[in-house]
Amino acid sequence: MSRKWIWFVTVFIGLAMASLILVQAYWIKNAIQVNSQQFEQLVIRSMYDISSQVDHHEAAKVIVKKMDGTPDTADLWLKNRRVFIDRVIAGMFNVQADIEKRISPRDLVALINDVFSESGIDLPYEYAVVRWNGEIAFSSEKFDAIGKEIYQVQLFPNDKYPNSNNLVIYFPDKKSFLFKSLSYFTLSSLILTLVIMASFGFTVFIMFRQKRLSDIRSDFVSNMTHELKTPISTISLASQMLGDKTIPQEIKNTEHISKIISEECKRLGSQVEKVLQTAVFDKGRLKLRLGEVNMHEMVSGVVENFSIQVKSRSGKLTSSLKARDFIIQADQVHITNLLSNLLDNAIKYCNRNPEIHVETSNKNDYLVISVKDNGIGINRNDQKRIFEKFYRVPTGNIHSVKGFGLGLSYVKMIAEEHHGYVEVESEPYEGSTFRVYLPWNDTVNHAKD
Repeated sequence: MSRKWIWFVTVFIGLAMASLILVQAYWIKNAIQVNSQQFEQLVIRSMYDISSQVDHHEAAKVIVKKMDGTPDTADLWLKNRRVFIDRVIAGMFNVQADIEKRISPRDLVALINDVFSESGIDLPYEYAVVRWNGEIAFSSEKFDAIGKEIYQVQLFPNDKYPNSNNLVIYFPDKKSFLFKSLSYFTLSSLILTLVIMASFGFTVFIMFRQKRLSDIRSDFVSNMTHELKTPISTISLASQMLGDKTIPQEIKNTEHISKIISEECKRLGSQVEKVLQTAVFDKGRLKLRLGEVNMHEMVSGVVENFSIQVKSRSGKLTSSLKARDFIIQADQVHITNLLSNLLDNAIKYCNRNPEIHVETSNKNDYLVISVKDNGIGINRNDQKRIFEKFYRVPTGNIHSVKGFGLGLSYVKMIAEEHHGYVEVESEPYEGSTFRVYLPWNDTVNHAKD
């Protein structure tokens, strides 16, 4: 899939995700509104019930008062029910007493609690009884209706001369209650959205990563084809020269041609070995053969081997072995290859006379091997990726540099297999310094300078 199509799919899925989030937000908002409306209807109905029951309680009181147990009242009741009822109704409709005398705060609170409990309203509230002129007759201790969403109903609406005594109630925790009632729905929607977003992000990451790996592998195949074809072509040409009977034996220079074939075979074997080493790491089959390794001897040997290449380019290769503890438990073959890869890169990625310095030191519990060069350097963006398999730093005008992009990934893997690590310091056109940290074993009798 081309990068253009990947971006198209990414944008399309992104728009779909945004639409999904907007739809979920709309439904959550709508659910909160519906829940709020249902709550308001329940509260309003409950408050009308409270007002009605307050009225009924007062009617009962009036009846009890009229039926005070005197003979006259009892006789009136028995002889003329109509007259008695008229007197009760007249008493109810002509009540002009203060609200405090008609219902006590204690009775009102008990009535509110009973009605709310029957209606399923289990929420803290504050209340007040307010007269027609706005004066508060009595209220709960924390009542403060300023800025609150209030519910109110008129008490004793059937009075002949209504005094407009209103019951006012508000719920301090109404919003949290509404959100809590939808917490399961909201939380599940949020979790689902986050899972989808994470899946989308991971999918996009994998798509771009696979695209990058595809490009890297394409470059790898191209480089590998070139790297393998060149020695094969050289060997084939040299073989043809040796087998060409038209060329006199004295002109063939058999010794020189044989040397060429030998060198190209070594080069071909080296390239194949790099690929095979990486394949071994991928399949987890690598088994280190640990033993006591004198790192100073190993470093000196590798430096000596590379000194010829450096001198051929009029360069300078020096070493400074400063480590006091330089005998470690390691696989000598792989550690030697590790240092060889670093020196090989230092030579290849240099567009002038190479100046390379190898140094050993101790830091905390590590033996540190540093390789400093004056090469083309590495910018910050590439420093994050140079240890990735198949990745090759762009070399600008140095077109002669070939390779598979496996050297530094091999260095990193070998260091980590030894429970160490690698770090790099570099600036473009100012050279690079690679440091390999390898732990040394306290049980080893360390050699001293």
